[in-house]
Order: sequence, then C-alpha cells, then structure tokens
Amino acid sequence: MENILKNIKEHKLLKPGQVVAVATSGGSDSMALLHFLNAHKTELDIDICAVHIDHSLRENSAEDANFVMTYCKSHGIRAYKFKIDVNKLAQQKNLSIETAAREARYGVFEALLKKDVADKIAIAHNQNDQAETILQNIFRGAGVQGAKGMDFQREGVYIRPMLTTTKKAILDYIFINDIPYREDQTNADNQFSRNFIRNQILPLIKERWPNAVNSIVEFGK
Repeated sequence: MENILKNIKEHKLLKPGQVVAVATSGGSDSMALLHFLNAHKTELDIDICAVHIDHSLRENSAEDANFVMTYCKSHGIRAYKFKIDVNKLAQQKNLSIETAAREARYGVFEALLKKDVADKIAIAHNQNDQAETILQNIFRGAGVQGAKGMDFQREGVYIRPMLTTTKKAILDYIFINDIPYREDQTNADNQFSRNFIRNQILPLIKERWPNAVNSIVEFGK
C-alpha cells in the first residue's frame, strides 16, 4: 500500500490544502483507500471526505450506505450519500446498466466538484481493475492501439492512487488494520462485462499464467 504515496508524489495527484472526496462503495478496495488517505492526511496536508452512491440495484443497497455513513461518523470523516435509480435512468436514456451507473456516479462527482465540496475525486481502482479494463478494451475491438489502461489522473480531478496496488496488498492491509467492508452482491453477476472478465476469464488466464496481471498491465501502458 505504500506505493500509493509513491504514486501520489510521482504523478502529482494531490496538492497541499486540497479536499479529496473518496468514492466509497463500502467494498474492500474503497474502504482501504479511505482508511489509507485518512491515516496519511496530515503527512499529505489534505482533507478527506467520503462519497457513497446508492445505485438502487439491490433491495438491500441502503445497508451499504448506512454502513459507510456509520463507519465515517465513528472515524470523524465527513461523508455524503446519494441515491439514484440506475434502472430507471438506463430505461430513460436507453443505456446499459453499466453505462447508466457510470453516468450516474460521474454526475454526482461533477456536482461535488462544481460546488467546491471537493478538489479531487479519489477512485479505488487497483492493478486487477487495470488488467480488466485493458482486456475489456481488447474484447470490444479497440485493437493494440486502443488497448490502453486507465490513467493515474483524468481531467486533473479524478485520481487513481491505487492503480499499481495488488488485490493481495489491499486485503492484507484490510486484515492488518481490521477495516470492515461489505461484499457487493452485484459483483457476482456475470451479465455485466467487467464481472464476466473478473470472475470467469481472468481466473482462467492466471491459472495458466500466474503473472498474467502484471503482463497485461505492462502491455496496456
């Protein structure tokens, strides 16, 4: 997890005095990032808040929101929660659920930035997510030139400080620091393209080539 600090410095992701809103779903990745940035806020000279977006895709989705808000309150972290009916949005705009959910999230993020609630939005994409993105781009027909991964920073406001952090490192950090988190049931739904890659394709690739994630990420640079 210490590579997070390295990434922040090398890629100039943050400046002293900035307010960083951490996109916090309640899952292991976002909870680890929230905890890490909060633990290093004095060193980085930043302020932290959490943003939770309830996509209304599950009957118990409100429980995730309550979990995040309760955790933040007990740790003195300012937190905001939003509820959006993604299914309705998808129908209205004739979008896939994945696209509608992404549009909803970034709509919230942009509103927070415009209202000066935050200067940066921190997203907990990790090394595995990077590999999944590269594979997804290839499968969509992007070709070699289009098989690029995510950037550490986009539009000067969206940052991904965990992009080189392995899933194992995240889970180790969660365990060592006794950080609670919730499993999102929709992550097991393989009708979503990213879940299909994550749950079906990538495990098979790693079974044959254990170092595949690193190789895929290097290919997508």
